[in-house]
Amino acid sequence: MTSEGGSPRTVFMGSPDFAVPFLEALVRARYDVRGVVTQPDRPKGRGQEVSPVPVKRWALDHGLPVVSPLSLRDPAGRDFLPRWEPELIVVVAYGKILPEEVLAFPRQGCVNVHASLLPSYRGASPIVWAIKNGESVTGLSLMCLDRGMDTGPVFAALEIPLDPRETTRTLTDKMMEQGPDFMLDRLRGYLSGERVPVAQPPEGTLAPLLKKEDGRIPFSGTAAAVDCHVRAMNPWPGAFFSSSVGTVKVGEGKVLDHEVRGVPGTVLSLSPDGIDVACGEGVFRILALQREGGRMIPVGEFVSGRRFQPGEILS
Repeated sequence: MTSEGGSPRTVFMGSPDFAVPFLEALVRARYDVRGVVTQPDRPKGRGQEVSPVPVKRWALDHGLPVVSPLSLRDPAGRDFLPRWEPELIVVVAYGKILPEEVLAFPRQGCVNVHASLLPSYRGASPIVWAIKNGESVTGLSLMCLDRGMDTGPVFAALEIPLDPRETTRTLTDKMMEQGPDFMLDRLRGYLSGERVPVAQPPEGTLAPLLKKEDGRIPFSGTAAAVDCHVRAMNPWPGAFFSSSVGTVKVGEGKVLDHEVRGVPGTVLSLSPDGIDVACGEGVFRILALQREGGRMIPVGEFVSGRRFQPGEILS
């Protein structure tokens, strides 16, 4: 550690809300944050008004220099390196793979906070895929970035149990709450040499970037898998199906202990208590849903208006 306050000259790289508490923690701990790198401003909301990503907004509000290069492969997009001379780069959900020129610059390396227990769920959407696959435990990993996709050596991990009704939103909130202090504590050990990064095994599972179509509900699977899917796709892209009243999103549901047989996706019954749908195995009861252009409403409100009928097959 070489700069004022005993911390290394640090650059933070991150973009979404998830990354903000980690930047805030570094500033609170008096790290010498020379600047922040984020993704470029993006259209947001129904009006598609261009606005800064959350990390950029927080950094500007707190007087930190910010750059948002279109590409780090372009030398002009890396001109922050000689200006800020980072000895350490901390990366949290930045959203782009770092080129060799960035990885090799800081003498303390590029440390990444990844939202899984590596080598499981390498990739862009680890929280979603952990819930979708029915994991009971996931967590955070601190690793040194290399040229691969989340394949670098790991020097710390934090296990986080999943609640039975966990959603991507609630698990993200847990990680944002528990992660910053975990990062600060283990980062001290890494910088002092007490925590030595350990190589990961080459084998691992992947958590690819989600597409909007990935939200379509797989009624051909088990009711338990449908339940995991609905919770995983909350809030984006949303779990949805096609029906006679258009595309409908499901906000909440539960698995029933019914041994009803039917073509997967068949609406078995509708009542204010729920909409029961046959799955490849078991029955899934929809408790809250949203029609296109509408808001998420409880099922009782939905069944009192225009709706599909028992026997219809949702897809």
